[in-house]
Amino acid sequence: MSKKNNLYLGKAGQFALMSEFLCRGWNVATPEVDVGDDIFVVRDSDGNFVRIQVKTATGSQLRGQIRAQFSIPVNQLETPVAPMLVYAFLVRFDGRWLYFALVRQDDLQVQVQNFEIEKTGNAAFINLWFKYHSGKLSCRDEDFSAYLFNFNDFPIVRH
Repeated sequence: MSKKNNLYLGKAGQFALMSEFLCRGWNVATPEVDVGDDIFVVRDSDGNFVRIQVKTATGSQLRGQIRAQFSIPVNQLETPVAPMLVYAFLVRFDGRWLYFALVRQDDLQVQVQNFEIEKTGNAAFINLWFKYHSGKLSCRDEDFSAYLFNFNDFPIVRH
């Protein structure tokens, strides 16, 4: 896939997720300068504010599983931020969004503490290989199913 196509896919994933937050009654905004946060999500009634890092991928099928790879910069994952940072992993397969997986930064730190770190140039990344099959999600044989459509931190707001 071309770099330009990846830009389109990434932006499409960002808008798809923004749409979901809006449908849930949360306000969304995008920063003018992207320094790691793709979306800001706000509950207007009390100002509850969350930072979202969106990762998108096109899934491929192998042995009945849909697989997708994501790379996370180690320094972003390990640097504590306030307010909370949530990673959103979106997979597009067969012309539709297959799943959203939402993982809080602190939860992802615990999940990947034993994963290998790869260096590319001066940057270090953790590569996450997700597998989706029969409604279950795993990453390097760890069960990530609890993160599928995990909007627990974003209850529906009635206006």
